[in-house]
Amino acid sequence: MGVFLRTQSPTMPITLRSIKRSLAFLVSMAIGLFFILSAYFKIPTLEQFGWRITETTFLNWTLSEWVARLIIGLEFFIGILFLFHLRLKRLGIPLALMMLNVFSSYLLYIIFIRKENVDCGCMGEWWPMTPVQSLIKNAVLIALLFLLRTIRFSWTFDRVKLVLWGALVVCLLVPFLLSPPESIYIHPAEQSMNKPIPLSLLYQSSTNQAPPVELRKGKHVLLFLSLSCNYCKKAAQRFRVMKAKLPNMPVYAIMNGSPDELKAFIAETRMDNIPYTLFNGAADFAALNGGPSLPTVKWVKDTMVVREPNYITVTENDISAWLKQ
Repeated sequence: MGVFLRTQSPTMPITLRSIKRSLAFLVSMAIGLFFILSAYFKIPTLEQFGWRITETTFLNWTLSEWVARLIIGLEFFIGILFLFHLRLKRLGIPLALMMLNVFSSYLLYIIFIRKENVDCGCMGEWWPMTPVQSLIKNAVLIALLFLLRTIRFSWTFDRVKLVLWGALVVCLLVPFLLSPPESIYIHPAEQSMNKPIPLSLLYQSSTNQAPPVELRKGKHVLLFLSLSCNYCKKAAQRFRVMKAKLPNMPVYAIMNGSPDELKAFIAETRMDNIPYTLFNGAADFAALNGGPSLPTVKWVKDTMVVREPNYITVTENDISAWLKQ
C-alpha cells in the first residue's frame, strides 16, 4: 500500500494542472475569438459605427471616425493576445477589462441617460444587440477574465516584446487601411451655384401627396433618396444624427420607391426626426434631383440650388453657418 501511494501521489498534481491548463486554454481561446469577431463584424459598417459615436458622445465627426477605427484595432490586438496566450497577466487581461468597463459605462449611459433601446453597434450588423444584451455579454466576458486570472498561463519566447509591438501596430493600422477616414482626404472645394430646381413639381403632382411645408420659400436642406439604395440609407442615418445635434435644421427628404419599402427604410435608418415625402414618377423625380445619381444633398434658397455638398463630409456646423448668412 505504501508503494502504491508513493507512485500515485506525484501524478495527482500533474493531472490537476493539466485540467487547469486545458480550461485556461479554452477560456482564453473563447475570449480571443470573441474580440476578433467583435472587431471583424464592425468593419462593414465602420462609417455608421463612427456616426453612432458622434450621435451619443461629445466627439465631433472627425474624432469619432478615428476613435471608431482605434477601437476596432484594439479589439483585434486583444483577440490576438488571448488566441496566442501572450502576456495575459500583465497586458491581455488588464487591457480587456479596461475596454469592457469603458464599453459597459457607455452602455449604461445609453440606457439610463439617453433611454435608448436600439442596436448599439457593438457587434456590427451581423449580430444586432440591444444595450442590455451587450451589457450581459460584457458581464459574461468579465467573469471569464477573472476566472482566467486564477488559472492563467502564458506563452513566452525570445523577442516577445518585439512581436507584441508589431502586432499592435498592424492591428491598429488594419481598420484605417480597410476603410480610411474621410478626414485624411483633400476634397475639392464645392462650387457655389445658382441653379433653379422645379420644386413646383412636388405640389402639382396628381399621384403624390404634396409636402406639408412650403419648400419654395426660404432656406432648406433637401435630401433626395431612394428606398432601395444602400448609400441613401447611409445618408439618412448621417442626417438623422445632424438633425439631432441641430434640431432647427430645415432638412426635408424627398424619397422615391415602393410604399412597401418605406417602413423598413425608416426602421433601419431611424430617420423619424426628419420630415419626408414619398414621391414617385421617374421623370419628375429625375427633374427634381437633376439626374439619376443618388443620394444627393441640395442647399436650396427659395427655388435655387446654391450648393450640393457630399453627404459623407458635410456637417451640421457647415449647414448652421450657411443658415446664418
